Amino acid sequence: MDTHLQQPTICGMPLKYVSLVTLAVQNAALSIVMHYSRVSIPPALAYSPASAVLLNELLKGAISFIIALARSPPSLFDTIYLWAVAFADLCGEVFSPDCWKLSIPAILYVVQNSLQFVAISNLPVASFQVTYQMKILTTAAFSVVLLRKKLTPTKWLSLFFLAIGVGIVQIQTSGSSTPRPSAVGSAHEFHVHVMSPLKGFGAVTAACFTSGLAGVYFEMVLKGSKADLWVRNVQLSLFSLIPALLPILLKSPPPNSQGFFLDLFRHFGAWAWATVGIQVIGGLVTAVVIKYSDNILKGFATSLSIVLSFLSSVALFDFTITPSFIIGASTVLGATWMYNQPA
Repeated sequence: MDTHLQQPTICGMPLKYVSLVTLAVQNAALSIVMHYSRVSIPPALAYSPASAVLLNELLKGAISFIIALARSPPSLFDTIYLWAVAFADLCGEVFSPDCWKLSIPAILYVVQNSLQFVAISNLPVASFQVTYQMKILTTAAFSVVLLRKKLTPTKWLSLFFLAIGVGIVQIQTSGSSTPRPSAVGSAHEFHVHVMSPLKGFGAVTAACFTSGLAGVYFEMVLKGSKADLWVRNVQLSLFSLIPALLPILLKSPPPNSQGFFLDLFRHFGAWAWATVGIQVIGGLVTAVVIKYSDNILKGFATSLSIVLSFLSSVALFDFTITPSFIIGASTVLGATWMYNQPA
């Protein structure tokens, strides 16, 4: 049988390639939009990152539930009873006896998303994207410890070069970080956002550890279960709601509070909604990539997103190109390519 015919396609193009290019563009766009949404607005007018994380999980969970329900939906002309049965069956899958296993990666993903806001507020976009590739190193380490995976000498060497490259970029970022005024409101109003590279590097390092542990644990759950990937996504979102809600509930209300729901969307402008929307798209595309792609193609998507972020930083944020950044970024790109080569 021709396996090529079994590959899902979109507009005649293989789904795995479309999803990977989409993921690369999404990664770059998220870094750019999230960075701009945080550094271009004075703190008093900034939206709450905790609200953005909560809305991301709510939307992603709802869309995943709809996709899971659409796997084998009743006919449009079927009775309400059949739709109710399909809905009840899906709820039974979501609240299966082993659904609690998703609580650990759910908490870790919420922490990771929150740390991303801290990191992107204190690092240039290009530096953030390069430094964030440390998640390859943490994922590999947790894979060896938890999944008992064996890494080839080439992969160990690539991880060494990855650490070297990230170190070079971070030294360059720390040495050349100067606050720049960003226009806010009218042409005569300026807001100076002061970035703290040390704080940003600490946040992105912690995000890489939570990302690596969550990814490996999620892989363990998927390998030990026959549940549909979209059902698992719904379970992840459900368990993410409690840790995502906690910082919002524990935060003291503002002096001119207008109620819980209005405070939740306080200062939620176009850039905030764009950040949430791109995050939701990324979560859904990642599920497709996990199902249909392989490591080599994921490495290509990572490299493409770094290049796109670098070019955008130069064009949009006056990012200064230095020889050390070029050397560090090139080392990270080479290490990423080397790590994703077949054994």
